[in-house]
Amino acid sequence: MIRFEQLDQKKLVVISNDKVLTILDMVTSTVTNKFYLIIKFIEEMSQDSKEFCDWFESFLSEYVKNNNYEVVEKNVVNIKKFVNEYLDKQNIDYSKFVDETKAKKTSILFSVEEIKEIIRLSCYLKIYSIISNAENLKLNKNQHKDIYNLFANEILNSETIYKIFNIIKTKTYRYNMTDKYMWNYIKMVQCKSIDDHVIEIFNFIMNSILILCEPERNPIIYFIGVIDESIKWFLGSIYKGSIIYDDSISTEDIQSTNIDNLKTYCYNDTLGRLKAVSYEKIKDMITRPNFLKFEGAEDNVEDQYVDIQKRLEEVKYISPLTESVIFPILSKIVEIPYNHLKTLSPEHAILLSVYIQKVMRKIFKNNFKNIINLLNYYPLERPSVATTYKLKNMNNFINEANKVKNFFGIDTKYILGKIIENFVGKTSRIKFINIFDGKELGGIPLSKIEDEMINFYILLFSGKLDNEINKIKEIVYEDF
Repeated sequence: MIRFEQLDQKKLVVISNDKVLTILDMVTSTVTNKFYLIIKFIEEMSQDSKEFCDWFESFLSEYVKNNNYEVVEKNVVNIKKFVNEYLDKQNIDYSKFVDETKAKKTSILFSVEEIKEIIRLSCYLKIYSIISNAENLKLNKNQHKDIYNLFANEILNSETIYKIFNIIKTKTYRYNMTDKYMWNYIKMVQCKSIDDHVIEIFNFIMNSILILCEPERNPIIYFIGVIDESIKWFLGSIYKGSIIYDDSISTEDIQSTNIDNLKTYCYNDTLGRLKAVSYEKIKDMITRPNFLKFEGAEDNVEDQYVDIQKRLEEVKYISPLTESVIFPILSKIVEIPYNHLKTLSPEHAILLSVYIQKVMRKIFKNNFKNIINLLNYYPLERPSVATTYKLKNMNNFINEANKVKNFFGIDTKYILGKIIENFVGKTSRIKFINIFDGKELGGIPLSKIEDEMINFYILLFSGKLDNEINKIKEIVYEDF
């Protein structure tokens, strides 16, 4: 039987049937920190098979004596053979890690065979780690890479490796959507892009985490946990490094703080949380089975998510629809002044527009349908400052306006008419792009937009939409 004894924190004695085979001088690494998993696996294999025990003793003795690449290379086949035989005896039900009933059409789904490949590779590397993780025995980098590739050739030549990479890419990009400004800061200060971090996590998982997978546990869940924790730790360390502590702040400084600064902080905090909610809602929307799949995209949610992220970064201008529809509604819901909402970045504005659009569909049903449909579009060019557009259906405007008596501070129909003309005029002259599929808007039904906008603004400013606004407010507060 093979067993291990601890000499100190980084030294292990490998013993076979009371015979000392070697002393391992362990490197400082993630693998060393959890080397007990490897010890447990090797000891259990040696208990199960005397043939393995004899081979392991012979293999390690020969390598310690010669300490060369050829000894490992010629034994790769034996390592695979013994591991495969042992795992087959365990009769592990890999199908328990694959629940196809919960998978969506766009999910990254690992097959039973792919899960099996990952676990077997992990176990190959556990045996090899007796050499690769010992400072006194390890091969040089090029030799280690060659041996690793011999163990991993099945995965490297299959879809499995791309699925692992896509999980890392997707998870990291989702953090980019909620922490974009911190990633931009990292890129500027540390010259490290999010794509660089994706590669780093991928290499970390393949070199240091995959080996620690336990045969009876789902390796994909383990990978996802590592990805989440590594990103949180990385961003957390950057946040901490960015905070400047100043012991010289006095109570006088606090007491003299302008109340407007506090209000601004509260407004921005609320809008920041709304932005995070908007990201989550977009993710939920594109994972729906019937959600649109744009031409040329692969049929998976990760590619769509990444493409939407890229388009968000390209948004340069705030849509007149956002300024004229979303901002007034938001101002009523979260009690943030309209002028403060106009200071939002174009990317932030389109995110809030898409989110509120989703809520408006629930509340307004088929009312204002054409206006609501345009809320997930952003302008490709700067909206004009002024417009010469005149209302085409003046009779409709006058008739609707005469039905109400109070416009909440707007004293005349003339001012309200000019607001609507300004909105429709700006909207009619802009090329719009859909944030979801990247397609340009084919044509705007201006007459329908004008009629809906007349109805919407008159009802909004006369307080006739208060019930609907309160329902939107309830949904938004629940999402918070």
